[in-house]
Amino acid sequence: MINLLKKDLIACFKADIKTILKLIVGILIFSFILFPIASIMIPLFISYIFILRSFYLDELNKCDYFFNSLPIEKEDIVYSKYILATIVIVTSFILTFFYSKIMNYMWGFNNFNIDSALSILSVILFLISILFPIMFKYGYRKSYVLINLIIAVIIIISMFSFMGNGVESDVTENVSTLKDNSLIIKTGVSMLLYLISMGISNKIYIKKEIAS
Repeated sequence: MINLLKKDLIACFKADIKTILKLIVGILIFSFILFPIASIMIPLFISYIFILRSFYLDELNKCDYFFNSLPIEKEDIVYSKYILATIVIVTSFILTFFYSKIMNYMWGFNNFNIDSALSILSVILFLISILFPIMFKYGYRKSYVLINLIIAVIIIISMFSFMGNGVESDVTENVSTLKDNSLIIKTGVSMLLYLISMGISNKIYIKKEIAS
């Protein structure tokens, strides 16, 4: 599994012009147009690019056929993807932390705190929990439209939710406390769904391989 994870990390983070341009354009849009939600959306943006990139590259290089010819446990392939996703998420939060410091210095605006971090973490984990089983079942290309539609819907709902919570948290300190408790619960539920999703993806991928 370690070698699979190394392969995914090298493939995902290996710089290419298309990926670099996506990152630059995205960060510029968040910095100058959507800066009020920049610190919230950047972790999702980075996770989206690099996590889905691993599935895209695997399908492009027909890695399934290559894996079938090697003595590799099918479970390890699934687990490596989820570990990769965890690494990408942690990396995105570290980068967002430093980005928020720059934004605070330039614009005097910083909305990256424990509340926003837990909120976006819940969203990312929830998305992965839904998307990974779909991609393991149908592949990246066949599920491309569906997964992007799901991402778009959840992002829109999350943005309105974040804005609404931001207004409500200014009303009373009691509301803020309740909000913190709900965020902890949501994050815990998202982590549980993440683990359940791993088991579902594992069963799906094993059956898919046996069928082939």
